[in-house]
Amino acid sequence: MTTQILGHADVQPRNNSLKREWVRALLVVGAVVADAAAIFVATLSAALVRYDDLEQSHIAEFFLIFTPIYILSNIALHGYNLRNLESFGKSSFNAISSLFIAASFSFAAAYALKAGDQFSRLEAGFAISFAFFYVGIVRASGAVVMKRLESVIAARTIILHDDDSVVPPAGASAIDVRNKDWDNATADPLKLDEIYGELSKGDRVVLMFREAESRIAWGRLVRMIGIDGELYSPELAAVQPLGLDDLHGVPTLVISRGPLTLGERLLKRGFDIAVVLLLAPVVVPVVAVLMVLIRFESPGSPLFRQPRVGRNNAIYHCCKLRSMRAETLDHGGARSTTPDDDRITRIGRFIRATSLDELPQLWNVLKGEMSLVGPRPHALGSTAEGELFWEVVPNYWSRHAMKPGVTGLAQVRGLRGSTRSRADIEARVAADLEYINAWSIWRDIAILFMTARVLMHRNAF
Repeated sequence: MTTQILGHADVQPRNNSLKREWVRALLVVGAVVADAAAIFVATLSAALVRYDDLEQSHIAEFFLIFTPIYILSNIALHGYNLRNLESFGKSSFNAISSLFIAASFSFAAAYALKAGDQFSRLEAGFAISFAFFYVGIVRASGAVVMKRLESVIAARTIILHDDDSVVPPAGASAIDVRNKDWDNATADPLKLDEIYGELSKGDRVVLMFREAESRIAWGRLVRMIGIDGELYSPELAAVQPLGLDDLHGVPTLVISRGPLTLGERLLKRGFDIAVVLLLAPVVVPVVAVLMVLIRFESPGSPLFRQPRVGRNNAIYHCCKLRSMRAETLDHGGARSTTPDDDRITRIGRFIRATSLDELPQLWNVLKGEMSLVGPRPHALGSTAEGELFWEVVPNYWSRHAMKPGVTGLAQVRGLRGSTRSRADIEARVAADLEYINAWSIWRDIAILFMTARVLMHRNAF
């Protein structure tokens, strides 16, 4: 049998999946290198514009500070995600946001280290201006390249099944194992090679078998040949398992996460306080000016305090800048705001469109009632299709296992504005629970960076 296998003409090495992984990795590395090269050309151009003799320039030091911050910001904003690079709009927005962040941090670092006199501010300004241009060219070119490599970038799913009713979703392919001569494959290396050759064309393999015995057998086989495999279990959709654990060697599904540990709470709280204190010198004057403008346009307090549900379902008063006429305020939140809402003042429309009305919530954060990142708090009377939120979503109250946030995962995904349908609140609660169940301080930082993309959103009215 050994001689027959070694001499078989059809035996060929299979490395489809590895090739795609390497190509994708090289595309990401290429995007990082291209960005760094664009910034290098920008700094060199700035030096040539500013000085006749390049030896007079000290822009190299600025480049060494600016570039790593830019790249790290892009990573935090998912700027090197291949799908985002494929879209020029998303790609350029991430790049612009990262350039602003890198510029701010670079100048702040130079000021803190008292190194501002070691390089020309004018030269640095030229470098940043040129960087917007050159990075824009790189991102536009990259989007074209990514479009042409769609077949490599797109994740491929292969469904193994034994059921005529299986219809593969868009972008997936299906293999009915009844039509294959794959029985007793573990006893035949040639069959194993054939199976691997078929399955390695995908990035993930989903097993959809009717009988538990078949699921177990194919699960073992997929594991044996080194393919990423998953069991399709629609009955688990209602509980949304988070992972696996075990009880005396028997696997159990983790379906929820309890409150943060003391160490995690201290870390999150310390981060909140540090960021609020850092922002205070800028935020306080802005809020003061806006309060004067609000009070000047319409009578009544410029601040609006509304009862909302906080951590452990405790009620607290959420503080915002008043955007409506005082006599039309809805403290219960029974009436959702609409784009043409006649209750909103002129300054109110501006601060809602720019999310500036949320700034006083930093005071709630400082008091410990809220966090910078977390599930957004809802008014007690909020409804979707005429029903209260907790009547629409059975596990609604679970989202209050953590402090509410000024921003959150749902918001950076574009889930904001009025909740007109059940699907609106269901999607938001799902995002909130996803955030709670997978919390990390790094995710908080990433969400804060991504919030810059949705400060001015079409649903902010």
